[in-house]
Amino acid sequence: MKFIQNLSKIKIGDSMGLLNDTQVRELLLEELNQKYSNCDNTRIINELGLDFGAARIDVAVVNGIIHGYEIKSDLDTLYRLPRQLEYYNRAFERMTIVVSRKYLEEVKVMVPKWWGIKTISADQTRLINVRKGKKVSQQDPELIMRLLWKKELEKFIDYLSLNKSLKKMRKNQLLEYLGQEVDFKITRQFVYTTLKKRENWRLS
Repeated sequence: MKFIQNLSKIKIGDSMGLLNDTQVRELLLEELNQKYSNCDNTRIINELGLDFGAARIDVAVVNGIIHGYEIKSDLDTLYRLPRQLEYYNRAFERMTIVVSRKYLEEVKVMVPKWWGIKTISADQTRLINVRKGKKVSQQDPELIMRLLWKKELEKFIDYLSLNKSLKKMRKNQLLEYLGQEVDFKITRQFVYTTLKKRENWRLS
C-alpha cells in the first residue's frame, strides 16, 4: 500500500473541543492505513483534483475501484457540498462522507443513499460507521480520463499502440479523441494503474 502524503501526528481528543479538518483527516488516514497496510495494490491519495481542479476530494483510495472520502468537520460548512456532490457522484464508484456530529442529521438527508457515512466518536479518538455505502456504476468516462496528465495521456497512446502523431494534439483534443475511440473499461483500468504508480504529485 502506498500513501502519498504523511500528515504530522496530531493528538486527537486532548481538549474534547471542536475538531478541524486536519484532525478528522488524521483519524481517517489512521483507519485507512491500518485497513490497507498489507495491500500492495492500494494507494491512498490526499486531495485528488477532479476536472482540472474544479473539485477536490479530501482522500481517495485507488485499488480495483476508486473510493472517495469527503470530510466535513466541526469547523467546515455544508455550503459547497451540493456542488461537490455533482462531481463526486460522477467520479467515484464508492463514496463515504466523514462528518462531525454537528452536521450528521443534515448530511443524512443531503447525500445519496449509496454513500457511506462515518462520524466521530464521543471521545474523539476514532470514527464510527453510521451507514455502510455500496458500490455503484455511474462514472462519467470523460471525468475519469481527465484525471490523467498530458504526459500520461501520451503514454496511453503508446499503451494502445495508436499512431504516435496523436501526441501532437492538445490535451482537450486528445481527451475527446480517446473518449470516442477507446472502451471505458480499458481507460478506467489504465487511469487507476497510473494513479497508483504516479510520482512527483502536484496540485492539478
